[in-house]
Amino acid sequence: MIRILFTGYVACLSFMSTGQGGTITYNMKYHWVNIVTKLPYLSQEEKDRIQLTWGKDDDKGEDFLLTFNQDGSVYAKKEKEDNYGYSWGEEDDVFIRDHKTKRTKDIRLLLGKKYVIEDAIPRYKWKILNELKDIAGYVCMKAETKDTVNNIVIYAWFTDKIPVVSGPEGFSGLPGMILALDYNSDDVNIIATKVQLKDTIVTLPIPKKIKGKNILYEEYYTRKKKHIQLSVAGRRNPFWEVRY
Repeated sequence: MIRILFTGYVACLSFMSTGQGGTITYNMKYHWVNIVTKLPYLSQEEKDRIQLTWGKDDDKGEDFLLTFNQDGSVYAKKEKEDNYGYSWGEEDDVFIRDHKTKRTKDIRLLLGKKYVIEDAIPRYKWKILNELKDIAGYVCMKAETKDTVNNIVIYAWFTDKIPVVSGPEGFSGLPGMILALDYNSDDVNIIATKVQLKDTIVTLPIPKKIKGKNILYEEYYTRKKKHIQLSVAGRRNPFWEVRY
């Protein structure tokens, strides 16, 4: 752990002296066969039928863009490019983080309703593991945490060569940028496909007007967890309607 923190500190000095931020493109892919066949109410016969009927999942996934600098970050679905860069639709989740105040101003959708969550940045209990992987040209270390809402384990791959405490889907808290996430052993995979570091000032694309009902993350998590419990009790897949 000491070695990890030391190398992260050295990289941070280098990054702060040569760069102001950048953008990272991630691809998010849902593996619906994996998700559905892990639902507790399905019999083995039903799981086998799904495997046979759905076959290999060849979904290309969706691209998301993380824009970051030393002050904060914005993560949202990557839309078509215009003269002003990338924008997102009004019906997409957007994760807006202020690194100075350690606060969020996230836009979250849940069951057809839009919420604005101004709260402390969620903290995750990470355990760093002894595994390495190359992602988008960066050597990354593996870490794991427990998602208590979905009741799953999430694996992250992070690099101390980009010493910004950030990542996709609002995940952070590791000594470096998170370049990949694995939800529940390949239910959902998010992986960086393009990293662009810049030596000029990077402006975060924060919308001027953010509309939605204001709640805190505790209430958001409570509502999501209740939906998952009711869906499973009613033998329905909860993740057709909510973000995993």
